[in-house]
Amino acid sequence: MNRSTLKITFATLLAFILVPLNLFAAPVEVTFYPQSAQVKEVQKVRLKPIDNGLRQATINIPGQADPDTLATQITSPTTLTIMDQTWRQIIPQDDQSIIAMRKKLDELKKEQNGLQAGIRALDIQIQFWQLQTKAKVKTIADAGNMSNAIGRNITKMVQDKLALEPLLEEIAKKVKELQDNLTQKVGKKESAWEVTVLLSGPAAAEATLTYTYTMSGCGWTSLYRLEAQPLKKRILFSWEAEIWQSSGQDWRQVNIRLATLQPITTITPQDLPAWIIKPRQEVVYKAKRSSRVMEEKMNDEAAEPLALAASPVEAPRLSRESSFHMWNLGKRSLNAGIKQRIQVQEETWPVEFTYLARPAQGDQTFIRGAVQFQEDKEIPKGTASFMIDGALVGKRPFSLTGREETVYFGADPLIKASSVLLSQAAGEKSFLADKQTYRWEWRIEVANGRAYGVRVRMEEPLPQSRDERIKVTVKNNPEASENSPTSQIWLLDIPAGEKKIVSTGVVIEAPKNMRLDLGWRR
Repeated sequence: MNRSTLKITFATLLAFILVPLNLFAAPVEVTFYPQSAQVKEVQKVRLKPIDNGLRQATINIPGQADPDTLATQITSPTTLTIMDQTWRQIIPQDDQSIIAMRKKLDELKKEQNGLQAGIRALDIQIQFWQLQTKAKVKTIADAGNMSNAIGRNITKMVQDKLALEPLLEEIAKKVKELQDNLTQKVGKKESAWEVTVLLSGPAAAEATLTYTYTMSGCGWTSLYRLEAQPLKKRILFSWEAEIWQSSGQDWRQVNIRLATLQPITTITPQDLPAWIIKPRQEVVYKAKRSSRVMEEKMNDEAAEPLALAASPVEAPRLSRESSFHMWNLGKRSLNAGIKQRIQVQEETWPVEFTYLARPAQGDQTFIRGAVQFQEDKEIPKGTASFMIDGALVGKRPFSLTGREETVYFGADPLIKASSVLLSQAAGEKSFLADKQTYRWEWRIEVANGRAYGVRVRMEEPLPQSRDERIKVTVKNNPEASENSPTSQIWLLDIPAGEKKIVSTGVVIEAPKNMRLDLGWRR
């Protein structure tokens, strides 16, 4: 090899080492699950001939990928056959943005270490001067000089320490934020998987492979907005998906799909255990905390920058799979390490609004919307903002499955249901009849302070006897519209500014010598 050829070869090798490489192929389709994602990639690869007419190709997938889930197919040429595939971990080359983040992180950590060292040095100096208070002096003048020196030096050092501590807290906060951003961008694993695919078939210089794999460090969650408009008898429903991925590279124009359920990993059922009945052995246990308390403790110990979607794209489409729903969001771009919100659905739900009152528990009435759909709905668990006519009521978890749902929008301060106990004869006993009798009478007033009429659904507890010797008699005026097994229900249409009165009474009779538990409402 002559000198000029050697120079060209060396320059080529140097460029190969120094120029950042695009290690991974660009995904063409990603199916997001709540805590993972299935990625589909298509890549044209060069084939390297090896022994016995076999050829091999190399592809790379992110470190968060599970290589056991890798499924590879040959798109072209179809005359080739995959014989085997193996993988090993490698250290990928960072792109420029990640290199800059790592450099900035190193600088911040050095500054953090310097501040910590400075504070530690001041602590040692303060301790030194504090020990001088025990030093022996010969004269009063020496004692005064020593006291002034101790006070002067300790004051300065404490002031210096107090000045450094806020700087250290600020640096620590920046280090954590940058470390979190770096983790979101490249994932917790800084390695990647190099996959070698072994192929057989007619001679070919290259092939196109289509492969899929499951990857952690990705996921999505639902964010909802439900705005009640009682006068228009409707709820404005909005659904956004907050999506994230930490593959280490930005995805451009990838077909995004959202699955409402995590993939099922349990495939086969457990064995049905034998039902054995036998005498119980008496076992003496040592005193210890109950398993329930320990379980609660474990649960306690185990115990949210957004980027908006790009320019308008095709509307999401719903497809129904056998065990879950799939939303096709079309082609989107998604940067690594950034949570991005994408509009999934906007609907107007026709609703019948009523105001739920339970006077036995308090005077509040709650706005209640009953929704009925023409087909089954599957809206996964997420965080919802509840509003009434544009005003925020609050936030809480929300999900919906099926064709019917009741949605609450908090209490209405202008509609009250008050209950007054008119009479009570507790513990009265009839000796002739050999019975004991209890009587209660309540007057319930439901007032509508709104400028429009409302329908109030008032529920009162229905006393239930758990012994045939206990007789319960209930009298109401007006009579309840309907009864459930545990409650009486009135449907009251109340015009604007008016009120309705309901009287209800309960009589309980039982044998004189029976000890009664009268329950929570007495």
